[in-house]
Amino acid sequence: MLRISNIASLLLLLTAVVTLAVSHEDGVVTLPLVPHHVQKARRRLQGNTEFPKEERPTRYHRRLDGELKAEQVAALFQGYGTHYADLWCGTPPQRQTVIVDTGSGVTAFPCSGCSNCGVPDYHIDKLFVEDDSSTFTKLTCDKCLRGHCSGSECKIGMSYQEGSSWSAYEAMDSCYVGGLHDHATPDNLSDDDLDPFHAPAFAFDMKFGCQTHLTGLFITQLADGIMGMDNARK
Repeated sequence: MLRISNIASLLLLLTAVVTLAVSHEDGVVTLPLVPHHVQKARRRLQGNTEFPKEERPTRYHRRLDGELKAEQVAALFQGYGTHYADLWCGTPPQRQTVIVDTGSGVTAFPCSGCSNCGVPDYHIDKLFVEDDSSTFTKLTCDKCLRGHCSGSECKIGMSYQEGSSWSAYEAMDSCYVGGLHDHATPDNLSDDDLDPFHAPAFAFDMKFGCQTHLTGLFITQLADGIMGMDNARK
């Protein structure tokens, strides 16, 4: 298992440039994130209505087949009161967009057995299909990370004060954070750890909750699942 601090480092390393506003107060520099739609509105107020044909703010350029190609790079996105990131799991990788949650240490997203789980009406991505990954493993009771044994599975779930909840079974697969946003990243074998095209080299075996039931905001949220960044022992 990769330490959670290393996951946070990967997010920083693989995150594309995000528009930042800098302010000074009592000698302290703050760098609040500015959502793309806010930046666009500010430009229009200033009389600048010209935008690139591709309006997504995070792009990475590399030369492919002799041509300069623009690729959107996965970032630490801000939206709808949350921050979320791209998590690619499986072989071949499947994208799951997950909320970055500093209040828990559990990562979970809806799998193929999850009915009425926000797909395709709300979530960005499709359900994670376990059978489509050659490296997917359902954890047995002797391998439980946060869950409890029920039958031959490790069951896990969480509920929140505002009423939302989810339940899942624990599983493990090869995952990486970041890289390209629109499709899985082909590793270019670069030695530069800051190169987004090098993201698959940071893949690791991750234990997570394969969600089978959702309620409340977990159904209607934009992101597919949640990625716990709290490394406190529980």
